[in-house]
Amino acid sequence: MLFSSAAACHLGAAQAQEFSRFLHCEGALAAPARPLAAHADFALRFNNRTALIQRSNVLPVGETLRYVPTPALYSMTYRLPAQGTQVLALPGWFYSSVLVFDPDLKRLNQIRISIDRQTGALDGTVLNEAEQVLASFAMQCKSMSEEEVGTPKF
Repeated sequence: MLFSSAAACHLGAAQAQEFSRFLHCEGALAAPARPLAAHADFALRFNNRTALIQRSNVLPVGETLRYVPTPALYSMTYRLPAQGTQVLALPGWFYSSVLVFDPDLKRLNQIRISIDRQTGALDGTVLNEAEQVLASFAMQCKSMSEEEVGTPKF
């Protein structure tokens, strides 16, 4: 029994999600309606190249993005699930289904983000299904240590 509990502890440690870098970003969102102050906090994990959006007023909080690190940039894309699809069942000799795609070209479809690894400048665009820009945002990011982020109080 001692061996199995030790193995379970080791397995739990191997599956723990360790974040290597924390970024705190502040700036502005430029939208056709009106500009808006924007902020976002990211937690980056280097072992599987994912970034967690911890806090934001312009990005979906709690979502995990895949990022590609280059010597100059962290590049991320968030794609929303397909919207406006319907499945209709048509009666017949054998039941078959037809997929109807009804895109709303004004709806949010994806967010593209790039963070300069030297200056901390974040540039992002919000796109619709026709890849037209709905809004853009620019922020300045600073790297934070795990101690600066703090431990949860709840």
